[in-house]
Amino acid sequence: MERFKSRGIRVATKVQEKEIKEMALQLKKNPLMVLPECQNECRKCYFKGLRAKIEKIEGADERKLEKYSSGKDLAAAVAGTILLADSKISYFAAKKIGNTTYVYARKGKARDEKLLAVQNFKDPHIRMLGIMDIASKKKIYVYSVQNKMICRGNNPAPPSEFMQFVMKKLGVEKGMCRHLLKGEKRTYIKIEWLPAKTEIKICEECASRNTMMEMTKYFYSPNIENEFKAEVIGEFISCNKKCDECLISEALETKMDDSYYIQGKIDDKKFIENWHKKVQWNIEKMHEGVIILDGICYGRDAESAMKKLKPSKWEEIALNYIFGKIDKPLIMENATPNKIISNYWNEHGNGILKEIAGDDWEKFADRKSTPPELLERAYMETEKSKILKNLPSYKNLPPLAEFADRIARAYRVGGHTEAMKEIHGENMDVKKKAIAYAFLLAFNKAEGEEWKYSDMEKDFGRHLMRYASELLKKEGEEYGKVLQEMLTMTGSTQKLEG
Repeated sequence: MERFKSRGIRVATKVQEKEIKEMALQLKKNPLMVLPECQNECRKCYFKGLRAKIEKIEGADERKLEKYSSGKDLAAAVAGTILLADSKISYFAAKKIGNTTYVYARKGKARDEKLLAVQNFKDPHIRMLGIMDIASKKKIYVYSVQNKMICRGNNPAPPSEFMQFVMKKLGVEKGMCRHLLKGEKRTYIKIEWLPAKTEIKICEECASRNTMMEMTKYFYSPNIENEFKAEVIGEFISCNKKCDECLISEALETKMDDSYYIQGKIDDKKFIENWHKKVQWNIEKMHEGVIILDGICYGRDAESAMKKLKPSKWEEIALNYIFGKIDKPLIMENATPNKIISNYWNEHGNGILKEIAGDDWEKFADRKSTPPELLERAYMETEKSKILKNLPSYKNLPPLAEFADRIARAYRVGGHTEAMKEIHGENMDVKKKAIAYAFLLAFNKAEGEEWKYSDMEKDFGRHLMRYASELLKKEGEEYGKVLQEMLTMTGSTQKLEG
């Protein structure tokens, strides 16, 4: 065993002194209380020699107690502690174990861990220090419950009394944390205690410690690493829909090496985190272009992934290009179209621009802009060219015709939103306001805008509405004819020049 060291001396408080003296009086009445209760028919009791020594202490006078306390073992610690019943305790030694500092008074020559165990016998964890040397040397099973210890000899099956005690200490019922007990579907760590034929399940949210270490504070097993198994059970990735063949099934069945966990080197939460990482690593090294977004696997179903992402038109083109090119899993949390596109931009950026803009892609390859900005600009300008190619081109349009033409073209490219930007951004006189109102009526957006226009401007706009409506639909020469008619209806005698 590791050598036991105290952490300094401190002045005894009255409360601490009272507690130690009360324990001394209990030991005086029943010194054998520090030994485990036998619950196994062993041919030879492993505590026989120690029991004989402690039996001599019962009823011993002060002189004999002084003699018995000169040893190093548990019997000496019992004798020394009994002597404290009638002594003034001025100082305590202190020992920090875990997050708790324990105190004990030195009396006689017993080892410090023995004194600590005897004087803090009410603590089921600390009292184990008194017999750990024997349990370890003899390779026997000893359990500590609320008010006593139990020896099972070489029988690894824990007593039912201990099972009830330790489950209560763990805060579990029927071996499960409160969330799993309610039937909630969660990722959890499953600890299988083989000799006890028991499983303990702690969900990810409740994983705040090493459950194994929390249990083993209260018992000693000579073969603990072979008596426990730990694994993570959960749905790290859920299916969007059932595929004919699951491409990631093998990776999802990943098993963890539980030795670090059982040895107490990592806690429940870290064990679950490591499982997550191991599963993800196994998926990432696959050569399959599966799409996994926010813990949901879409397989190779790009269409379903697209419904989840709700991309803009230009993002949809980019995502379809990426989904068609990848030959390794795309795994992303908090997935957005922008995040996916940016992640693959260095590899596929030029190809995406070519997909959108064709031969003109290079003019959009601006390294100063972000991928979303480049894509939107390339898409909008390309679509604008496609939409407007069937409209006539003009030189030096009269101001009223130019205003109407600009609104009509904006509407074709970006709907009423873009058209209204042209209207709201214009410094308008009476005739321009009449044209603007005509277009508002044409795309049914006049409501809420009327207050900006006088009665005369609105009446004038109603007369022009027919031309505005036709400008939103006509192409080629028909478009030019309607634009000229609208200009003439404003009272202008100017002619359009093609």
